[in-house]
Amino acid sequence: MKRIVSLLMCLSMLMALMAGLTAAQAEEAITLHLWSGVQPEYGYQEMVDTYNELMKDKGIQFEYTRYVNNADGNLQLDTYLSAGGMVDVFIGYGGTGRLIPRVDSGVLLDMTDYLAAAGFDPVAELGEASVAQYVYKDRYWAVPTKYENQLYWFANVQMFEEAGIPLPLNGWTYAEYLDAVEKLTHGEGIDKVYGMYWNVVTMGDTTRNFMTAYNKPYGNYVDETCTATAFDQPEFIAALELIDKTMENGWAPSLEEEVADNLSLPTMYLEGKAAMTPAISQIRIIKDLETYPHDFTTAIIPAPVIEEADLAKYGKHDIYNGAGDLICVSSKTAYPQECMDFVLWYIMGGMAPLAKGGRIPLWKGFDPDAIVEAMTYGAEGVFDVDSIIAYMDVEKTRAAYALNMPNYAQSEIGTLFIEAYESVLYGQTDAETALKQLKTEADQLIQNAMAK
Repeated sequence: MKRIVSLLMCLSMLMALMAGLTAAQAEEAITLHLWSGVQPEYGYQEMVDTYNELMKDKGIQFEYTRYVNNADGNLQLDTYLSAGGMVDVFIGYGGTGRLIPRVDSGVLLDMTDYLAAAGFDPVAELGEASVAQYVYKDRYWAVPTKYENQLYWFANVQMFEEAGIPLPLNGWTYAEYLDAVEKLTHGEGIDKVYGMYWNVVTMGDTTRNFMTAYNKPYGNYVDETCTATAFDQPEFIAALELIDKTMENGWAPSLEEEVADNLSLPTMYLEGKAAMTPAISQIRIIKDLETYPHDFTTAIIPAPVIEEADLAKYGKHDIYNGAGDLICVSSKTAYPQECMDFVLWYIMGGMAPLAKGGRIPLWKGFDPDAIVEAMTYGAEGVFDVDSIIAYMDVEKTRAAYALNMPNYAQSEIGTLFIEAYESVLYGQTDAETALKQLKTEADQLIQNAMAK
C-alpha cells in the first residue's frame, strides 16, 4: 500500500504542475465526457473520481461512460463522435483497423502539436515499437496507453504442479508444450479437464497473433511494402498444425465444441476445465473473484516456440508488443486543451487504478513493483507473482512498423485468414494446403487493390 499511496502523491504533484497548462478558469464547472469499453468498477470510476477531486477548484469535471466494445457499441461511439457534444475523450480498440477510418472521417483531434507543446515525446516515453504503428500521415491521432503481449497465456499453477510440469517462465518449445498438454488432459465427459482451451471463437485475434509470432513486425506480410503475404511460410503452417493437433487429439475442445457448447473463459478456464488458455487481455476477469469465484493460482506464461534453437530469439516474445487502449480526443470537443491535459495526466500516472483491473500501464515512468502490487491488491494468491514480474520484465525490443504501412485489402485479407484457419480446425483441409491457397488469394487481392 505504501507504493500506491506514494504514487497517488506523485499524481497530485503532477496535477499541480499540469494545472498551469489548462486555460480553463470557468465560474461553472466544465463537464467533459470520457468513454471506454471497460466497466467502471475495474478502476475507471476510481480514476475519474481522483481526477475530479484534483480539478474541482479548476472548474473541470469528467463523467465516465462505458460502451460495449463490439460492432454495435463502436457504431454508437462513431455516431456520437460525428454528431459532437457527447464524447470528448475515449479509449479506442481494434488497432489501426478502427483508428484510420476515424482519422479519415475527421472525428479525431490531431494531438501532435499539443504533445509537442507539453514536451511529451511518445517515442521516448512509450517506446517507438509501441507508438510507430499508430502514427498516421506523420501525425499523432491517438496514443497507446496499455501494455499487452498476446503471446503470453494463462496457466493453472496447481494443475501444472500436480502433473509435475515446471512453469515455463523463460520459454518452451512446441514439443515440450505437446508433452505438457497431453499430461494435463484427463477424465471423460462432463468431468474431462483439457490441457488447453484455445478460445478461438471469442479470442480469434490471439489465435492469429500466435500464428504470426515469428513474422513481427510485419504480421501477415512479407515486408513493410505489404505487397505480398507471408501465409505460406513454414512458421505459419507449423503454428496452425499445433493448434489443430491439440484439438484432434482431444487435448483441447474442438472448434465445433466451442461453437456448439458456447464455451468461454469463465466456463472453461475459471471452472477448472482447462489448464491453459491464451486470453491475456482478460486479466481483470481472473482477478474478479466476486463474479468468477475460483480457488487456484494463475501464472502468466509465454507461448511456446517451434524448437530449442528459437528460444534465445523468440522464447520470451520480446519482439512482440501489443500496445493498445488508444486514448483519443474528439475533434468536435469544445475544450481540446483541457482534454489533452487529461490525456497526459492519464498516461503519466492517472491510469494507475486500472492496474487493479489488470490493465498494465505502458508509460516507462511507472514503477513495476507498484503495478504488481496493484494487480494483486485484494486478490492475494490469485496470481503467481513471479510470473507477473517475468511478464512485465520482458524487454520490449520489437522493431517498429514502418510509418504509414500501405493498407492494401487489409480487411478482406483478414476475413480470408479467418476462413482459412477455421477450415483446418473444422477438418475440411490441412494447414499447408489452406495457408498456401490463402496466400494466393490474398496476394491477388493486393495486386487488384494496387492496380486501382
